[in-house]
Amino acid sequence: MDNPKISVIIAIYNAQKTLARLLDSLLIQTMKDFEVLMVNDGSTDLSGSICDSYARTDNRFKAFHKANEGVGSTRQFGIEHATGQYTIHADADDWVEPDYLELLYDKAVASGADMVICDILVENGIRTNLLKQEPTAFDKETLLNDMICRLQNGPCNKLIKRSAYSERNISYIKGMHGGEDQLFNLQLVMAGITVSYLPEALYHYDTSANPDSASRGSSLKKIEQGIQFVSALKELLPQGFQDGINDKYLDVAFTALKSDEFSKKQFKETFSFLSAVKWKNYYKKAFPIKLIIWTALNISYNLAKFMLVIKNTFGVTRKSRKNKTN
Repeated sequence: MDNPKISVIIAIYNAQKTLARLLDSLLIQTMKDFEVLMVNDGSTDLSGSICDSYARTDNRFKAFHKANEGVGSTRQFGIEHATGQYTIHADADDWVEPDYLELLYDKAVASGADMVICDILVENGIRTNLLKQEPTAFDKETLLNDMICRLQNGPCNKLIKRSAYSERNISYIKGMHGGEDQLFNLQLVMAGITVSYLPEALYHYDTSANPDSASRGSSLKKIEQGIQFVSALKELLPQGFQDGINDKYLDVAFTALKSDEFSKKQFKETFSFLSAVKWKNYYKKAFPIKLIIWTALNISYNLAKFMLVIKNTFGVTRKSRKNKTN
């Protein structure tokens, strides 16, 4: 199919248990003029064979196989091979509504926007939570703030005009493993794209499908990736966004505090500057986390570890609170 309306890009790694569910949800789309780029990122299971099977069945589905490089490089590979007027990504452990593509495309055409954002349904295996994704406003500064602190940064609920990034030479940052999607979105907003919102929940984000995902858990590698991400964020953003950057540092510091691989000495050397962050900036949205981190840096690291145990036993995480309130 030459120049379809939409290119759907799927970065795939060891997703044999869930991949068919996503692909089947794309097969029944009410819109027919689209292509699916299935990019197998060096999977060691049967994911590659599943891609080939769907490619043989429907010529809109195209299978690509490459060495493992990570999700950012794999998404970029898909972008470089896309031919659609618009692109959107879908993750192999999720699925979409039948009118996912049609409604997003119709909104993009009607609004003339470079990016259309829709709502998300978060599936945890027991219940479904609606995650509203409406920006506070659509000027550049507000969009940047929202994409740093409020909105989900995955690309799967964002239909983007391909020319919006190809004409501005915007791409996924090479060598970035963690926060790739957020940096890509922020580059687009920084470049002055127009954004529209579609108040429809069309994408199912399954948090239960892959409990061993690299995006979950605490590890030295994840902490290092987080530090790399915030450093890239500081280089990208203009002055005036320090609160948002500190918020991201708080997330990384909290992950480091939970990890047995990150020592007390490493913690204090890496995050000492957070002890001077003003309390008032974080009172409402991150008070428990800020209190624990401040305690680790200024009073007692061991006491902070104990506070962490108490929080995990009796509290809820920032992310779970956000899912419940949207």
